[in-house]
Amino acid sequence: MNHQRLNWMEAEFESANVRLGEATWNTYSGEGVPDLDRAQEQLASLLTDESDRRMVEQWLSLADPAKEPVLFRRLIIWRNCFIGSAVDNVPELYNLKNRLQRRIAEFEFEFEGRKALRSELQKIQRTDPDRGRRHRAWLATAPLAAANRDDLRRLIALRNRKSRNLGFRDYVDLVLKLQEIEEGWLRSTLHHLAETCRPLYAATLASLADRIGISRMAPWDVSFAIRQGIQLADSFFPSDRTLERLFSTSKALGFEVDSLPIRTLVRDIPFGGYNVAVKIPGDTRFLVNPSEGQAFYTTTFHEYGHSLQAVFTATPWPILKEYEWVMGAHTAAYSEGMAEVMGDFVRRADWLSSVAGVPDAEIERYESQVLPAQSVIRLFDLLSNMYMELAAYSESGEDLGARDRTVMREIRLLEFPDEDPPLWEANTWYTSYPVYWQNYILASLIAAQIHNAITTRFGLSASSNPGIAKYLQENFYSRGNEIPWNDRVVRGTGKPLADDSYLHRILNR
Repeated sequence: MNHQRLNWMEAEFESANVRLGEATWNTYSGEGVPDLDRAQEQLASLLTDESDRRMVEQWLSLADPAKEPVLFRRLIIWRNCFIGSAVDNVPELYNLKNRLQRRIAEFEFEFEGRKALRSELQKIQRTDPDRGRRHRAWLATAPLAAANRDDLRRLIALRNRKSRNLGFRDYVDLVLKLQEIEEGWLRSTLHHLAETCRPLYAATLASLADRIGISRMAPWDVSFAIRQGIQLADSFFPSDRTLERLFSTSKALGFEVDSLPIRTLVRDIPFGGYNVAVKIPGDTRFLVNPSEGQAFYTTTFHEYGHSLQAVFTATPWPILKEYEWVMGAHTAAYSEGMAEVMGDFVRRADWLSSVAGVPDAEIERYESQVLPAQSVIRLFDLLSNMYMELAAYSESGEDLGARDRTVMREIRLLEFPDEDPPLWEANTWYTSYPVYWQNYILASLIAAQIHNAITTRFGLSASSNPGIAKYLQENFYSRGNEIPWNDRVVRGTGKPLADDSYLHRILNR
């Protein structure tokens, strides 16, 4: 086996990922030329090399997983990357994806006869008491959805066709297998979550509708209604202290914040936040969309959690560093779970008391009423987006505009007027992060299970325990993809991923 050849391939793999990370950062930060196409071409030239693919298959047949487990794992991930790249790194596909991505990032929205930023439209939906105005702000993304429609459907069809050519049922089947997620387990877990939480969700929507004086909730009402009492007051979470509190919390957990190669930028972007691990572990950066309240804090802490995972990845092998740009190189649900572990500190009672200064009575209300309501609203929002995407990839011939309306009404239980156009194509996740919605649900399960383990090990005041950093590094960060994701969950929590910790938090039982 030619180890030198494999090491050279991994050096090239890292170089290409760094270039793609820089291009992606430039796309959303506006700091440089977003040369996505050429960056993707460099990566594609490596991962579509047929002689290298055959060589990896040959080496894999000769490797002994018992004697050389890390080498065997490297080869497994290489094989996954070659398979994924036979779909994602085909020029007609990634050029189409990059065109959509640029359009979404650069799109100029109009609202009430003038240009408006995405963050402004979102703020109107969160804060404006005029329901008609909130509705118009929600509809302002319709031109982007219409502009994306044909290209996105072509992209989905291409992904499916390329996946079927490789022997997979469709692109969804391909993604889940390469990310080492068993589809039967996933569907069963999500079904159990939905059925268990549906009564609370329906009651929460009814309560929110009554709170703002309407008969039935619509998508443009949800964020506003939550802010009318189903949240902690923004005064506990001043926006100008978000980063200060992030860094002080991280220091209290044992992270040497001042020496970490993490850069932060607040900017209007198509996401709440976005982390770009440009070169792992030496250069990671994240952006957050300007916002307010606890949600702004949880998003900022979440993105910092992504950065922490990257900078504390100690494996020397680039193929195992979990670069996100190549399908098969990482499991997104696990990466999102690592991020959400940090986000969940902002939801802990000890943090709310000691850092945000929330009174005990408000914390009790938060844990018994606010957090469960917020959690089920997010759960069913994610489920609806996931089911919408599954419908698109099923290519059943169903009218996807009608399906968008049905999912909104039957899964989210929200009003969607017949005269309103479908908006799902405006969402960048369907383009840039396909088959991704379930990862946020699994991330919440991972984070809840880890925080349960943290409380068991470090006590109720764990938010200021300097032993947390070492616990996270040793169990979840340092080895990277040398160890399959669910094995890392077992190592750190003592059991495979389950939904009990998450449901206990939501249902208080």
